[in-house]
Amino acid sequence: MNLRKLITSPLSATAGVIAGLALLAIPMRQLTSAPPVPVPSAAPTAASDVVRTWVKLKLLTPATSVTLGNPAGDVIWELTETPAGDVETDIGIQLVDGTLDLTLRIEFGDQAGETAVFLTLLPDGLEEQTRHAIGSGSLDESLHFSWPVH
Repeated sequence: MNLRKLITSPLSATAGVIAGLALLAIPMRQLTSAPPVPVPSAAPTAASDVVRTWVKLKLLTPATSVTLGNPAGDVIWELTETPAGDVETDIGIQLVDGTLDLTLRIEFGDQAGETAVFLTLLPDGLEEQTRHAIGSGSLDESLHFSWPVH
């Protein structure tokens, strides 16, 4: 058999490609089977952490006053003469073992109809959660939020 025909045959070309891939397999194995690098978690891990949180309040009816506080009585956010629609702010909230209790007090004035209020929290590194309250005249609602602790 002629050596030139053997080297230029499709069978030898296929064998050359397979040999090249076999040589690449060693470094590729090192790249793909490396141990995973631990990623630092953005979630709070201590028993009590202050987390920056974007707060969205959606009112379906204008309110004369809105107060968001914690169970200890501290006022976190206060608004007066708030029109219907969305109001947003950035605050620091203190999570205790991944949970948060807030008190929402809203005065609608002499509005006779029933209305709803939606409070959405978007803490840094945690999922968004929304709670709502329904009522008329004035609302005094306790809202509970909970996130898994990693």
